[in-house]
Formats: sequence, structure tokens, C-alpha cells
Amino acid sequence: QEITRNIFFTCYMGTSNSSINTESRSRRLAAAIGSYHLSIKIDIIVEALLKVFRLATGGKVPKYESQGGTRTQDLALQNIQARIRMVSAYLFAQLLPWIRGKSKGFLLVLGSANVDEAL
Repeated sequence: QEITRNIFFTCYMGTSNSSINTESRSRRLAAAIGSYHLSIKIDIIVEALLKVFRLATGGKVPKYESQGGTRTQDLALQNIQARIRMVSAYLFAQLLPWIRGKSKGFLLVLGSANVDEAL
């Protein structure tokens, strides 16, 4: 685990819609493999992107199906979370070596996603 802590970085990127169980599984997996692990919330990024959308569309607000939105709105909201996670993963991969005191290098990004996502 000493080696993996230096070469593996894991990051849980949850939102207010994420379950406690999912975050707990990510922490347990990180501990089992010995990775350097962060747990972050991406709600602020999602909210910022939706604010831009509202400004661009004259105030239109997409909703999840559970909140009265359409299937299309629901998928769009899920997909922006997935894309935010992807972009954030690349940011962390490029900058974590610097944060951890390494003067050079970057990290390889491996991600997971739901198979029901659509672009």
C-alpha cells in the first residue's frame, strides 16, 4: 500500500443526489487499495452550469423526472454531472502531483460511468 499511495489517486465526486452508501464504498475501496483519496462535492459546479443555461435560455430550468421534469431534462441533468466529473478528473490529474509536492509529472485518468448516459 505504500507504493499504491504514491501512484494511485481516487476521488469520489458526489452531488446532493448521491447516496451515502456510494461515498462509503469509494472510501472503503480507496482504503483497500491504499490510494490517496479525496471526497468532493460537485454541486457548486453543476449549479454554475445551470445558471449559465438559465441566463442563455431566458430562465428555463430543467428538472429531474422525480421533480416533474421530462425524461430529456432528467438525462441532461445526469449527463452534465458525468461530464463535470470527467473534466474535474483531468484537472486533478494534472495538478495533484504539484499539490503533493512533486515538481513534475501528471496522473493517468481512469474513470467509471453509467452505461445509460447519452450525448
